[in-house]
Amino acid sequence: METALLIASSLISGLVGVIVSTLYYRRYENRKWKLDTLKRLAAHRYAIAEGQPLERSAEFFVVLNEVFVVFHDAQEVLSVVEIMHKEADTPGRLGENMVKLLKAMCDNLGINHRTLNDSFLLAPFALSGSSASLGNPQ
Repeated sequence: METALLIASSLISGLVGVIVSTLYYRRYENRKWKLDTLKRLAAHRYAIAEGQPLERSAEFFVVLNEVFVVFHDAQEVLSVVEIMHKEADTPGRLGENMVKLLKAMCDNLGINHRTLNDSFLLAPFALSGSSASLGNPQ
């Protein structure tokens, strides 16, 4: 009887360990995918600045199109994506919707964006032609 109890408890503890480990790994992977999508979207937001050629926008739209898959479990993000899709051809709406999307994605991931204003979220770091200079270190 003791042997059967020992074998059963060993099997159950091993099974519980595998289940818990699998659940944590899935959660970790989902968060990693979401962070990667947010990073790439933020990195390529320069592509929607005025005057940018369409070729520079390709990666931005690739990432934007994957948001609904990666954030499938985040209703607030999906709502903003749906609004962006509906208002895609409405002049002047892309910037405001982009800010809402970045904020919703940050909220979902627990990233604090409250110290950043909307214009910061819309204005990526980009040097413009010859007017940008690194200066002369001394």
